[in-house]
Amino acid sequence: MGELLGIEDQLSITDLHDDLRGQRLREVAAKVIRQHFREGDVVHYKQWFDLVVADGYRIGGKNPAATFLTQVAHIGTVERMGRRSGLYRLKSAA
Repeated sequence: MGELLGIEDQLSITDLHDDLRGQRLREVAAKVIRQHFREGDVVHYKQWFDLVVADGYRIGGKNPAATFLTQVAHIGTVERMGRRSGLYRLKSAA
């Protein structure tokens, strides 16, 4: 009601649906991996996913782990270690 009367801020569209997807998911995932690992460290995507969730974020999609896995493959600061291993390495900032 306060929103209608102009005495409270309107609810942001991001507040209505704050599940991470797309570019925002990639940004958060990149930030989290840098906070918890050093360059050259190898991490399984499930551990990485768990760290993102533990930091209070929610991943969108019908299968959040699949959404996460699809998106992290497009982060330029990490590289996949082998096919279908689920392992990723934080690249050096060369």
